[in-house]
Amino acid sequence: PPQVFCQDRICSAHEFCAEKTVGGEHGCLCRAIFASPYRLTGTFGEPTVCDKNSGSVTLVGCLLEEKGIDFSSLHLNDQTCTGQMNELTHMLTFNFDSSNTCGTVATAENNQLIYKNTITTQNSSSDNIVRHNQFYIDFSCFYTQPDIKTVAFKIRDSSVIQQIVSGVWNYTLSMKAYTDAGLTQAVELSTEVQLDQKIWVELKTDGLDAGLVAVVTDSCWATNQSSPNGSLRYDLITNGCANPADQTVKVVGNGLGTSSYFSFNMFSFTGSSGDIYLHCKLNLCGRQNKSCAPV
Repeated sequence: PPQVFCQDRICSAHEFCAEKTVGGEHGCLCRAIFASPYRLTGTFGEPTVCDKNSGSVTLVGCLLEEKGIDFSSLHLNDQTCTGQMNELTHMLTFNFDSSNTCGTVATAENNQLIYKNTITTQNSSSDNIVRHNQFYIDFSCFYTQPDIKTVAFKIRDSSVIQQIVSGVWNYTLSMKAYTDAGLTQAVELSTEVQLDQKIWVELKTDGLDAGLVAVVTDSCWATNQSSPNGSLRYDLITNGCANPADQTVKVVGNGLGTSSYFSFNMFSFTGSSGDIYLHCKLNLCGRQNKSCAPV
């Protein structure tokens, strides 16, 4: 359809100019066929888009207009974060990322680290009365916490890489052993590891935004079989800190960024000549101006 002037603006292709109220001012209202999917689901716009550690929501301007909502009054938790109106389509987009979180709140729920924000007209918590309909739309993006079983690796094997698909934000977790402090000599299948030899283990992620999240190594332990629940178990890291009973364990950078490493002296289980399997449990911690480093 051709664009039409409506008062002091031009309606988009999916809008038409009409009276918003009987005898009232004119506005750009939604064409029925365009608005139908939104009205059927009771939504004001598109689903949340979570991409590369940012979250955004796009609302339909004409649906807001029909409800008498002034788009310029809408903002996120941080009132300085307002929506960007596309002058051609009249679609209104709100977004946050690590460079501007816009008051996004991080919470840990049901094995997920959730980042939530709200589009609202509420000016501040000090507003005791309102004379207009209040407007709230919550939207969120989340990371899925890594699973213990998938980051276990055989000490004489190559690294294990776990691709974690959270549905919205994806990242990769890798765990690899080295025989040098510079983390250049990886332990391979052919590497002979001697008893009491120092081993460095790097826990590294790719795809996480260090401004939003830190990785915390909660615990690491060794077993004599591939299952993390093996009957023979030796703890290297507990509650984020080195086992105080083993002076060879050193933990570096835990909870400070999106990767860390620790070292220990190689051992074997008494009466067992088999391989050693190492397992680590990691958690994602929302930074939000707080320390994620274990104490």
